[in-house]
Amino acid sequence: MSNLNSEVTLMRIPQILEVIPISKSKFWLMVQKGEFPKPIKIGRSSFWTIDQVQAFIRERTKQSNN
Repeated sequence: MSNLNSEVTLMRIPQILEVIPISKSKFWLMVQKGEFPKPIKIGRSSFWTIDQVQAFIRERTKQSNN
């Protein structure tokens, strides 16, 4: 059974760009191309879960090690 009290941490673009050092325009290009997950929209704001960001980094790390 899933834990209904599990916390989800949301990140915004400035936080993501602190750990993935690319430009904002490059980031949006990656989202558009499907290289990075699409955002969760809340109103006009875009968010990503920390799990999505970490999975992206793990995948890129695996690719660079091959």
